[in-house]
Amino acid sequence: MPAIQPARLKQQVSDLAEKYNQPLLFVRELHALLHLYTDHTHRSGQSGEPSLLMKAYKAPPPVMRQVWYALTPIIKQHPTVVLPLCDALWAESNYDMQLLASRLLGQLPVNPPDPVVERLQSWIGKGIEKRLLDGVLMYGLARLQQDAPDQLQELISAWLSSSNLHFQRAGLRALLPMINRSGSENLPVIFRLLTPYLRVAPSRLRPDIHIVLTTLAQYSPAETAFLLRQNLSAPNNPDTPWIIRQVLDEFPEETRIGLRNAMKGIS
Repeated sequence: MPAIQPARLKQQVSDLAEKYNQPLLFVRELHALLHLYTDHTHRSGQSGEPSLLMKAYKAPPPVMRQVWYALTPIIKQHPTVVLPLCDALWAESNYDMQLLASRLLGQLPVNPPDPVVERLQSWIGKGIEKRLLDGVLMYGLARLQQDAPDQLQELISAWLSSSNLHFQRAGLRALLPMINRSGSENLPVIFRLLTPYLRVAPSRLRPDIHIVLTTLAQYSPAETAFLLRQNLSAPNNPDTPWIIRQVLDEFPEETRIGLRNAMKGIS
């Protein structure tokens, strides 16, 4: 792996960015650039992140950062040309390529939202690794969250109502960036979307439900505890007590006592 020389890297990326309207050539040259800067001695998992099952480069962060800086003005000037580039990048079975596709997609105009939504549906519906899924949801939904929040809520609601496990997982994990970005404004919507899964929690989705509730408990403990107490007294809620026990430690002591007392009241 050669040492990064900022001027050289900037020129290499500038040459790459000129191929934005030739998706296949862009992808081929991006592969070459990332391979050049990859640390081939690095083993997956050494950074502390979970190992990926899919291929990924180990290039230093400044490389992809420079690629992103070079592409940002192109997104604004030529958004329709960026869509084929997203498709070409996603067609590569490579984490770095697909994450870049998600970042590009998430910065495209969403008026109308259909081109963005169609790609999200296609990518997510086939099932992707959790780390990549979180990246797709964090970056790929950005403009929908900003410019078309009603359509985003409809999309997440459709995912959560789907019989497809991949969509259900995406719907749950899509609530995470909503919590982080929207403040308390969207809590009622988030609670409404999450409620069915607080009563019946499919075993394969329990880790996803847990992380959403953990985030909510840390962000808005009083409101989240109230939501859990409501569901504890609702009918057809076989899994609510189990869910509460899993997240009790995420709440302040006073709130934990209230939740424990509520659970004693139904036992």
